[in-house]
Amino acid sequence: MTFQPGANLYTVGFGSRPENVEVPHLDVRAPSTSDFNYPIGKHWVDTVGLNEYTLVGITSIGGVMSATWNLLGIFTGPLNTLTASSGGAISPSGANINLLGTANQITTAGAGSTITFTIPSTFIAPGSIASTTTLASGTSLAVTTSATVGTTLGVTGTTTLAAVGATNGTFSGTLGVTGTTTLGALTQVGVANINTSGASITTIGTGGTGATRIGNATGNTAVTGSLTATTSLTATLGAITATNGNLVLGTAGNKILSTSVATTTAAGANSFGTVTLSGGTATVATTAVTANSIILLTRMTVGATGAAALGILSVGTIVGGTSFIINAWTTANATSLATTDVSNIGWVIIN
Repeated sequence: MTFQPGANLYTVGFGSRPENVEVPHLDVRAPSTSDFNYPIGKHWVDTVGLNEYTLVGITSIGGVMSATWNLLGIFTGPLNTLTASSGGAISPSGANINLLGTANQITTAGAGSTITFTIPSTFIAPGSIASTTTLASGTSLAVTTSATVGTTLGVTGTTTLAAVGATNGTFSGTLGVTGTTTLGALTQVGVANINTSGASITTIGTGGTGATRIGNATGNTAVTGSLTATTSLTATLGAITATNGNLVLGTAGNKILSTSVATTTAAGANSFGTVTLSGGTATVATTAVTANSIILLTRMTVGATGAAALGILSVGTIVGGTSFIINAWTTANATSLATTDVSNIGWVIIN
């Protein structure tokens, strides 16, 4: 049970008088606006909520009285210090604690009883910026040193960077790079345009030791200008075709070389080879020959010691995709084979 203090106070020279603000009012609730039957300055103690109030004003509007009580403190005590994430707790100086910002990082503005923390329009991060979900830029995002993207970088507008180094990057708009870009891997699914309008040299793969592959599994690779190979130009599958041009050996000593030359009658798919006549004839089995092939023949050696006759060479029966025959005749009218001709013959097929 709560007991209110005595109602009368004794004063020297004046006798007893009613209490005024000297003794607080004790209650089990907080005061309301209808608790106006007290003098200004009266204290009210809520013994249940453990809070203390002071009556600071009484107003009358339309004959309706209203009291204004201010909360003085709560049961945890008054605010004496503020504690930051570093530097520990700070105490007021001259009954004031400053809440200040840092230029280009965060600013504070006070109005009335409110202090608002904001980020300036130009934000400069003193260190790294890490986003666990999405980092969105409404206008522009400038990176002066480096940016590391652990998963996917998505850009829907135009992005201009001095240099790019990323694990994953998705650009649905335009990516403009003014400096040097080093990528560990790049997969281009759509159209890729490199130096389509500039006059600078486009260099691909000249400093590396790995292979540079250009082409498509089902499409073709077109070169609009000259194609220069400083070492060799190799077609692993298919033909090297000059649609409207020539094969030019522009330097003395240049030659046509074949790394696969057949030296028996079983030539496989070769277009070059040598074969030794037997009884003035030989059948060369090669899938490279067609019914319209031009076959060039030349005598490499006379043959065995004591060979008495050198026949007149000609191409005999051709079976497209299978074989062709080389004959050596005793006379120009090809009436009989030069059976003693066992020369080694070189042959070349041109299709």
